[in-house]
Amino acid sequence: MIGQIIRLNVLEGKVEEFEALVAQLMKDVEANEPGSIYDVRRVRGEPRTYFYFISFPDQSGYDRYMTADYHMQMSPKTVALLDGDPIFEDLDDF
Repeated sequence: MIGQIIRLNVLEGKVEEFEALVAQLMKDVEANEPGSIYDVRRVRGEPRTYFYFISFPDQSGYDRYMTADYHMQMSPKTVALLDGDPIFEDLDDF
């Protein structure tokens, strides 16, 4: 399994736009990446802070996602809505 947790903050006034993009991305992953988990949650009490939990069955699934048209089109749009750089944590199985 290939997994990551990503923490990010969204610019003030851009939450609705961000959530719409992410909702579509989650649908795209579900439709195109069998065996993957793509879950995004807002931090309670921090309305502009989100955690992504993503998991792919293997490296080829992760690579396919990273180069998929739907991801390549969405990514720059969401990055433009961020307040600062995301924090990435790679996860290992145990």
